Amino acid sequence: MPRVQASAILTAVIASFVTAADAVTHAEPLENQINTVRAIRAALRACWAAPPSTAVDHGNMTISVRLSFKQNGEILGVPLITYMSVGISEDERQAYRAAVDETLARCTPLPLSYAFGSVIAGRPIYVRFH
Repeated sequence: MPRVQASAILTAVIASFVTAADAVTHAEPLENQINTVRAIRAALRACWAAPPSTAVDHGNMTISVRLSFKQNGEILGVPLITYMSVGISEDERQAYRAAVDETLARCTPLPLSYAFGSVIAGRPIYVRFH
């Protein structure tokens, strides 16, 4: 095979590979996929429903949860409540714990993008609900 033809074939192969790789790396993410920890927190907070209670001022109530996700957006392990506002009764604490459990059951698995899911899998994330 003449040297000019081999060079032209090699150039065509490299150009087609670069075009295909460029399309993959510059592909627009799907609109419903989550690609940041901030978006995880926002999605869970948007799904949050505080328990009905007249004794607690929900505007001042805070509960924080530590959790991890699998690559596919499912929760990995058992979420841990790391903080809950002081000055509430044990019944109200139980109600808030149940509300967190219901929120996580209702809102997960999250639609993590494949690349982000690969990076975030198993890493702890803290989410604060108000």
